Amino acid sequence: MKTTRLINLFIDSGKMKALFEHVKNLVIFSLLLALGTNDLHQQKSAVIGIFPRNYLGIGVITLASILILLNLYDGVRKLSQLEHHRLLTLFLIALYIFLTIRVVEVAWFYRL
Repeated sequence: MKTTRLINLFIDSGKMKALFEHVKNLVIFSLLLALGTNDLHQQKSAVIGIFPRNYLGIGVITLASILILLNLYDGVRKLSQLEHHRLLTLFLIALYIFLTIRVVEVAWFYRL
């Protein structure tokens, strides 16, 4: 009964939507990172032969890394208002690293 109230409070306060948006952003940015690593490893030219693919790969990896770090910063900033924020921050960083690596591995497994 108490758990149901906590879940309902979590949903009603809009925190559930924010959590899902945060996870969605992490998955999208990780897929963007996987696309960049894929472009980095291919040796063909892209954009009508003007730029080598590895330059585009480096650009996409840089953009994805910046977006992942901004998303992480937003999560850490929101967690800093809670009671045990240091422990939760360490957990969030570990989760980010694990999920990002797993999404890139899965994308590489399916060869994009």
